[in-house]
Amino acid sequence: MRNIKIVISGSPGAGKTSVIEVLSANGYNVFEEFSRTIIEEGKAKGKANFFLSDPHEFSERLFLGRKEQFETANTLKVEPTKPYVFFDRGIHDTYAYLNALGEASTYWEELVGAFKYDLVFLLEPWESIYKSDAQRMETFDEAQLYFSFIKKIYFQDHPVVFVPNVSIEERVSFILEYLNDWNG
Repeated sequence: MRNIKIVISGSPGAGKTSVIEVLSANGYNVFEEFSRTIIEEGKAKGKANFFLSDPHEFSERLFLGRKEQFETANTLKVEPTKPYVFFDRGIHDTYAYLNALGEASTYWEELVGAFKYDLVFLLEPWESIYKSDAQRMETFDEAQLYFSFIKKIYFQDHPVVFVPNVSIEERVSFILEYLNDWNG
C-alpha cells in the first residue's frame, strides 16, 4: 500500500487553506501552501510582489519546494484508515500561473509533466468569500483568470473533482465522502 496524493487546488481565495487546516486537524497528512513562505521572503528583500517582479525565479523556488513536498509524501508512513496525503496546491499550479502571465515554456511543461497526483479537488472562484491579504494580492477578476489556467492544466492529465461552494465543514465532508467511494 502507498500514500495517495491528493491536491486541493483552485482559485486564489476559494478556501483551500481552510479545507487543508480541517483535514490536518482530523489527523490527515497535509502539506501547506509553499508559496506563502516565498512571498514573505521576497517582501523581506523589498519585493512587494515577488511573483510578478520575477516570475521565473519565484516559480523555480516554488517548484523546488513543491517537488520536495511531493517526494516527502512518498516517505510518510501509510495509515491504512487514512492513506491520503493532501497538498495545498500542487506542482502543476506553478505552470498554470506562468501560463496565465504568458511566461510558460516547454521547459516548464516538461518539468511539471514528470509529476502526477492521484486526484485533484478544485475549488472554484467564490466572490462572496474572496478576500485579499498580505500574500494574496490578486483581485477577484485575476483570481478567476488564474483559476481558468489551473483548471486547464489539471484536466490535461489528472482526474479532477469540483468541490461545491458550501461551508468548510461541508467541503471537507464532500471530499472525504468522495474518497470513501472512490476506486482510484
